[in-house]
Amino acid sequence: MSSTPDATEVDPVGHKVVFENEHVRILEVRNPTGQVIRHHSHPPRVVVAISPYRIRSVDSEGAESTIDRRPGEATWVDSEEHEAEILIGPTHVIEVEVKAAR
Repeated sequence: MSSTPDATEVDPVGHKVVFENEHVRILEVRNPTGQVIRHHSHPPRVVVAISPYRIRSVDSEGAESTIDRRPGEATWVDSEEHEAEILIGPTHVIEVEVKAAR
């Protein structure tokens, strides 16, 4: 990963660390509809949607994607750098970052 700031740095209100040890860091993520989270990075992680949401993601090269999640859906996401806009929310997500996967 580059020197792009971590999600907890650019959005400390919405991205809260709820647990961390030598194996994992777990974040609870809550963002309102319409919020734009400026360019940031994530390590590899499991994302578990608590509420349904849709986001628009723009990666470091400008490629856009729309991501829809349903409650209870769990997804593996490789490390990434992106900007995110909450299109439909609010979001409520648990992210489990696996330190050994970095």
